[in-house]
Amino acid sequence: MKTSEQTKSVYSLGCILVATAAAILGLSLGSSFAWAQTSEYQQHHSPAKAKSAKKVAAKKQAKPTSASQSSDQLNMGSLEKKYWSAKDTDFSVVENRKYTKAKKFALSMLVGPIINDPYNTGYNYEMKLNYYFSERYGVELFDDKADLRDSQTTTDFYNQYNHIRPDFNRDMNFVGVGFNWVPFYAKMSVLGMKIIYLDMQFTPFIGIETYKQLEDAAVKSPIKNSFAYGFDIVQYFYFSKHFAIQADLQNRYFQQDIVSYGNVLNPSDPPGVLERSNTGNTTNFLMGVTYFF
Repeated sequence: MKTSEQTKSVYSLGCILVATAAAILGLSLGSSFAWAQTSEYQQHHSPAKAKSAKKVAAKKQAKPTSASQSSDQLNMGSLEKKYWSAKDTDFSVVENRKYTKAKKFALSMLVGPIINDPYNTGYNYEMKLNYYFSERYGVELFDDKADLRDSQTTTDFYNQYNHIRPDFNRDMNFVGVGFNWVPFYAKMSVLGMKIIYLDMQFTPFIGIETYKQLEDAAVKSPIKNSFAYGFDIVQYFYFSKHFAIQADLQNRYFQQDIVSYGNVLNPSDPPGVLERSNTGNTTNFLMGVTYFF
């Protein structure tokens, strides 16, 4: 009986020891797992630390490298400002103008027909001297001599109406001075093979027109002078530093007196009688070569 009670006591003590050991082991494992979970939770789910981590990640993503930052500044900053810059009106980028004329003289030799006179035909020969203060402004002095004769219309009229001629004058010479304004400068591609540089120039001018009042062949036709004014539209086509081709459309206006040529069939209409006064208009188209020096 006593032995049986001792056995039970030993068994009970063993169970208590096992339970105690299991409890201690369980508490140890539980605390270790809880600490690890708490540390991980605090690292990933703490609002303050999560916000800080997001800011760091955003800065890393937003912060460009030095090469990228430099590239962005070049494309979006410098190039955009240059593209929209208005400084081209001052020709600040001189290297883009292959041929310049500022502070230079220019001498031109031109020839071309009169294009708006129904009674006269022929050519005008012009010498022009320019000086350019800048790429945009300059002055000029020019002398234009006309070599004209009866047009086909005048000849037909004379032959058809018993040698009766219309009453008209004939240009002889024009000397003038003008002011050059050059608002356009451009480069043009020709068939994709060559680049041509060109200027377009507008020139208002004043001067003296010399014309002949045509009368009967037996009478010496008088020569008259008149104040004239007008404007040129000039196009330069550069092909070297010193040479350019010039195309010039010239219009001038002046007051003229037209006298009777004389009518052989009507003695009451003698030559030299004033028939009318009006504003004459002469339009010439001239082309030639310009030398810059």
